[in-house]
Amino acid sequence: MRAMTALPQHQPSYFDAAYSYVNAVNLAEGRGFAEDFVWNYLNQPGPPPQPSHLYWMPLTSILAALGMMVGGVSYRAAQIPFVIVSALLVPITYGIAYLLSGQRWSSWIAALFALFSGFYLPFWTAIDNFTPFAVFGSMALVLTGMENEEWRMKNEEWEPEIGDKKGSGAGLRLLCLIGAGVCIGLAHLSRADGLLLLITIIFLFVLRIMHYTFLRPIPHISRSMFHDLGALFLISIAYLLTMLPWFLRTLDITGAFLSTAGTQTMWLTSYDDLFSYGRELSFQTFLAQGFGPIMQGRWWAFVNNFQTVLAVWGMIFLGPLALIGGWYLRRQLLVQLAAMYALLLFIAMTVVFAFPGARGGLFHSGAALVPFIYATAVVGLNRSVDWIADRRPRWRPKTAKRVFGVGLVVMAATLSTFIYYQRVLKGNAWNRADSTYPAIAAWVAEQNPSAIVMIGNPPAYRYHGGGLSVVVPNNDIETVLQVMAEYGVDYLILDKNHPVPLDEIYDKPEVQADLQLLQTFRPGTEQEIYVFEAR
Repeated sequence: MRAMTALPQHQPSYFDAAYSYVNAVNLAEGRGFAEDFVWNYLNQPGPPPQPSHLYWMPLTSILAALGMMVGGVSYRAAQIPFVIVSALLVPITYGIAYLLSGQRWSSWIAALFALFSGFYLPFWTAIDNFTPFAVFGSMALVLTGMENEEWRMKNEEWEPEIGDKKGSGAGLRLLCLIGAGVCIGLAHLSRADGLLLLITIIFLFVLRIMHYTFLRPIPHISRSMFHDLGALFLISIAYLLTMLPWFLRTLDITGAFLSTAGTQTMWLTSYDDLFSYGRELSFQTFLAQGFGPIMQGRWWAFVNNFQTVLAVWGMIFLGPLALIGGWYLRRQLLVQLAAMYALLLFIAMTVVFAFPGARGGLFHSGAALVPFIYATAVVGLNRSVDWIADRRPRWRPKTAKRVFGVGLVVMAATLSTFIYYQRVLKGNAWNRADSTYPAIAAWVAEQNPSAIVMIGNPPAYRYHGGGLSVVVPNNDIETVLQVMAEYGVDYLILDKNHPVPLDEIYDKPEVQADLQLLQTFRPGTEQEIYVFEAR
């Protein structure tokens, strides 16, 4: 199924995927972590080429580079690791559903939900962080929950030994904890907000320790507290060791273990500020916009993120069932971990990182919750049928569960197919993204092979054969000219998605005092693309 969905995708179709792919090519060709463009002006980057992945994390590019080291430098070879890794989501979902329901039939239904997966289907095999974050994020929560639940069951009566008499149980628990820490590290290497997984585990364990302290007898306090503190220690050490090489690389480049470029986005007053040049992003500038705009931005993020939860996470019709199942299983640590992560993620992407969160952050990071949502949904289905059957004696609950389960799978398959058709196949939409960029790159190479251009999508320009580039800043023309001079830009390229402050330049390209129109591209039914140089 994953291979079939990968085949019609011949290129990156959006900014993030193009970024990860072209930097993976640099890795595969031995250039290391370098990028041939500037796509934002946070932390005042130097002219290209420059160090890569100081905003986005590197694991997506590393996976794509591994594929190209095996199959040669091509988009198809880069997809191979994502086809393989994304396929793991299906057995992971099956396993979680079996742990929670104990029923093979229900587990098969949950696994089939993961096979189709609604809005996520087109993106599992894209060169993006959806797949690695979903797999490693979900496994981090699973391994943490499995270890702790096993320990609880074996120590319910406070027997002196922990695990079985041969000690193999203790070894398995140790592997689970180390594996959880490694998976958190790999999730963090996929997305910067992967750190939220570790915060979730720490926060939930602290709540549990407080619960033991105030509501349990003293012997339970010492054993439980010791166990949870030990688990947190092992998970944290494994996480730190996994992240250590990247921490050291970032320290060498920026002077800090993690780049501050991503954290500055919490002070955005609009999403387009991400691409502004010379604009201070700080707590003071955030407060300066006033209480009204701050709340308006958070309300906008809340509405968009709530829609993402309903439509994307729960495929619309699975959401209510997942809530029912989650409530029924609320005492299960696996469910508590997933629910705590979902809550903290929603708050972070609505209140703290409102604009990047609502523009895709919640969609990306929510991928780690997909196996849990589908697993709790089948439990919710079973509980709902049982509840109705208790009140309608003529119902046969076993048959009803199978009928409704198959019906929901058909709905999931239908919705997923429709979304994939709209996103990928209709009008060859996936492969027509930035379709004029090859012609632009060829024209620039003919005029000046060493030219630096200013363009709306620098990674896509590089993918389609272009050279060095910087992004068009979200500023007025005076600032744009300043940036062109500072970065040695030869050509300014504006398309219909240009920044709002440059509307006048785009609407009246022939009459600009500071810019000379050199070339116009008319890509079929799309609006014109203009190439300028400074006078």
